[in-house]
Amino acid sequence: MKPMPLEVEKKRLENIQEISSTHFDALIIGGGINGAVSALALRTHGVNVALFEKNDFASGVSQESSNLVWGGFKYLESYELKLVMELCHSRNRLARAYPSRLVEKRFLAALDSTSPFAPWFATVGANAYWGIGQFATKRPRYRSPRTIKRLEPSIQSDNLVGGIEYSDHLIVDNDSRFVIQMIVDAADRGASVGNYMTVLEADYLKKKWHLKVRDQILDKEFETTSDVLVNTAGPEVSRICNMTETKTESNLVFSKGVHLIVPRVTDSGRILAFFDGTQRLFYVIPMGECSVIGTTDERVKEHEVSVNSDDVDFLLGEANTKLSLSKPLTPEDVIAERVGVRPLVIPKGGVDQDKDWTELSRRHEVETNRRYRMISVLGGKLSDCLNVGEEVVNSLEDFGYKTSKPSTRWYGEPSKAEKSIFFHAAKKNGIAVEVIGELWRRHGSRSFEIIDIISQDYKMGENLSEKINYSPAEISVMKKNEFIYYLDDLLRRRTLIGQTVSQSLLEKDPGFARLIDLIRE
Repeated sequence: MKPMPLEVEKKRLENIQEISSTHFDALIIGGGINGAVSALALRTHGVNVALFEKNDFASGVSQESSNLVWGGFKYLESYELKLVMELCHSRNRLARAYPSRLVEKRFLAALDSTSPFAPWFATVGANAYWGIGQFATKRPRYRSPRTIKRLEPSIQSDNLVGGIEYSDHLIVDNDSRFVIQMIVDAADRGASVGNYMTVLEADYLKKKWHLKVRDQILDKEFETTSDVLVNTAGPEVSRICNMTETKTESNLVFSKGVHLIVPRVTDSGRILAFFDGTQRLFYVIPMGECSVIGTTDERVKEHEVSVNSDDVDFLLGEANTKLSLSKPLTPEDVIAERVGVRPLVIPKGGVDQDKDWTELSRRHEVETNRRYRMISVLGGKLSDCLNVGEEVVNSLEDFGYKTSKPSTRWYGEPSKAEKSIFFHAAKKNGIAVEVIGELWRRHGSRSFEIIDIISQDYKMGENLSEKINYSPAEISVMKKNEFIYYLDDLLRRRTLIGQTVSQSLLEKDPGFARLIDLIRE
C-alpha cells in the first residue's frame, strides 16, 4: 500500500517544518512502551519533547507481548518480593487509570503430576501474591480436579492433581494499540511525534544534541536540536549508544518468545495456565474471537527473530498435551504468529552466562549520563511502564531542569464526567449500549468525533463486516489521529484484525475492499 494522500503528506511536511525550527528540552528515540510513556510523562510535566520512531510506533517488542498486565507471580519463586511489590503497585495503578482498556481476568492454573509445585503450595503462593498486590483483585481459590473439569472442559484431566484460580489483568484490544494511544495522548498535549523517522546522526556539540533525521514516508532529511537525548530504543539501545558514542553500565540479553493465535479454545473468558515440559508457565489467553497460546523462552544473540517449525511444533505439542480438544491443533490452525524478544537487563557487575540468564527478571534500568545529558532506559515491561515514565522525569530533573507538576494525573483515560457525557450523547444518537462501551474503550475522547460523523449519516456507524467490526466513522477518525500510513499499521497495530482473521479470509471479506478505500481516501 502506498503512503497517504496529498492532505496527509501536507500535514507531515508541516510537522517536519515545525520540528526543524524547534529546539527541544528532550528528544526521545524509540516509539515502544518506554518511549511512549516517557513522552507522555515529560510533556505532561511541562517539558518540550519530541519522539522519533524509525518504523511504526509499537512495531517492535511492544507488539509481541502476551497482552497481560500482571504483577509477576512467577517472580515469587525466586523470592524477588520487592520486584513483585513494584509490579503489583504499577499494575493496580494502570488498572485504575485505564478501567475500560484493562480488565481483570481469572487465571486457572492447572497442576498435574509433572508440575513442580503441589496444589497446596501454589495456593499459599497465590494468596501471598494477592496480599502483596494489596488485595486489589478477586481472592484466589483452590480448585479440585473435578471442579477444574467442570469449569474448563477443554483442560486435559487425566493427570490433574488440582489447581488455583487467581486474578491479574489483560489488555482488551492489544499491546501496540495501548502504546499508540499513549503516544497520541502525548501528541494531543503538545509533544512532537513522528513514526517512520530514522535518526541518522546525533552529535553532542556546545552542550546540546544535533540530530539529522530522515523521514521515510516523504524521503526527506531534516535537522533538529535538543538539550537531552532519551534512548528508549528497546533491544536497539546499544545501537543508539554506538551512534552517539555513549555507553550504558547495564547490558541486555535477549529471550525469544513466540505466541501462536488459533481458533478459540475456551468460551469461559479465563486465561488457562500450565507448566510446559521445560517447567515454564504456558498460557492460553483470549484474543478477540481467538486464543493465544505460548510462550517459548529461548536465548538468542540478536533481537531480530522469527518463528520456525520447531517453535510451532513445541507450542502446538504442549497445547495438545494439556488440552482436551475435539481434534488436535495443527499448523493449519495457526491464524497468526507473534514473535519478539524480551530484553533482559544484566546490571553493572552482573553475569552473562547461559546458566544464569534464565534467572534474570523483567526489571528495568534508567541510566543517566550527565556529561552528555543522555537518559537510557533498558528492559522493563508494559506492567511497569508508569514507573519508567516517572523515573525519566526524575532523571531530567537531576540534570537541573525544573518541570511543572501537573494539576491532574498525568496518565489514564478521560474523566468519569466526560465518559458520562459521551454515553448520554451516544444514546441520543441511537447507538447500542455495547457499541458505546466499545467506542469509548477504543477511542476515549475522540469518540465524540465518531458520533458526530454518525449523526450526519447513520450508515457510517455500521460495521464494515462481521469480521471487520469497525465502522467507517471509526476508521476515518483513526486515520486522522493515529499516524496510519500503511495498511499493516491499521491491521496489525491499531486493531486486532490482522491477528484474528487469516489473510485468505480477510481478502475474501466483503468489507476489506471498503476498508482499503477508507485508508486511501
